[in-house]
Amino acid sequence: MIEVEVKLPIYRRSTTEKALREMGFSPLDLIRESDIYFTSDFHDFMVRDEALRIRSSENLTRGTCSYAITYKGPKIDSVSMTRKELETGIEDPDIGRNIFIALGYRELTPVNKLRQYYQFKDVHACVDQVEKLGSFLELEILAENEDSRPAALKKFETILDGLGYSLSETTRYSYLYMLQRKNGWMG
Repeated sequence: MIEVEVKLPIYRRSTTEKALREMGFSPLDLIRESDIYFTSDFHDFMVRDEALRIRSSENLTRGTCSYAITYKGPKIDSVSMTRKELETGIEDPDIGRNIFIALGYRELTPVNKLRQYYQFKDVHACVDQVEKLGSFLELEILAENEDSRPAALKKFETILDGLGYSLSETTRYSYLYMLQRKNGWMG
């Protein structure tokens, strides 16, 4: 499974959300996500353009919590954030964190955000309010293989155009990278 994704900063959050709904996107759940990323001296995920994280998700719409470990492989193109993604749920994020630390991994800057999910057919949209960074829009399609990437990017281009944005405004930087750059630390 690969995650075809684009991300861009937005400056008109309420306008963007209204336009998504007008395009047919249905609002789904509002989630508070807290991500703990890991790295080590023996496997530097950022240098390899990979990610290893534990995510805590508090579903504010349903009143539930869930936790997952996610590995993201290196980006596979120069336009989007498309990459292989492996994820599995875990029961206790603290035990997961302690396992990683016992194996020699160390925590990086935490990423905290409030995320409003939307969906239209196979396209997932997230409007994020990222602590210390601002508002962003992510568009994502989960695809079986890389052959689906060009069609997904074309869909994204059409959606962004309808929202008053373009693919050239997207970023390939992760929230983690942006936070670390903002804090002046890239270690």
